[in-house]
Amino acid sequence: MKHAWGCLLLAACGTTSGEPMKGNIAFSYGTSMPKMSVGAAVEDMDTPGHMVVMMGDDNVDCSSDFSGISFGGPSGTFVYFSVDATTPGTDANAEISIEHSTGSHISINGTGGMVTIDTVMPRVTGSLSVTTTDDQVGAISVSGNFDIKRCF
Repeated sequence: MKHAWGCLLLAACGTTSGEPMKGNIAFSYGTSMPKMSVGAAVEDMDTPGHMVVMMGDDNVDCSSDFSGISFGGPSGTFVYFSVDATTPGTDANAEISIEHSTGSHISINGTGGMVTIDTVMPRVTGSLSVTTTDDQVGAISVSGNFDIKRCF
């Protein structure tokens, strides 16, 4: 009976899938505040020499691909952007995408924001700050520091 309760408790608590990230990213998506707990940096296949930095509340790992809209993809709330993969630096108007997906519905907001990359190897560290407004969700803001796995 203990095993049944343990499984029931685990299912009730839920688990997060992905590469654990460090940092203090504060994410406000309308009235919700998803906790950014996973992240990864992968090679940007559309822009040579760049990487896509991805963070989310679930379902972000080295096999994640945020290069296009994919219905039926992972559920969660995500932030991602493409930056130079070889040199740290700051981009005061980086194109940052904020995505909320339930699997059958995807909402993506893209806007300019501040991205600073402090290190590109062996892990990707830096900070970001972005705010925007969605006509259905309301105010969206993401800010803070991150430390994620480099996957290439």
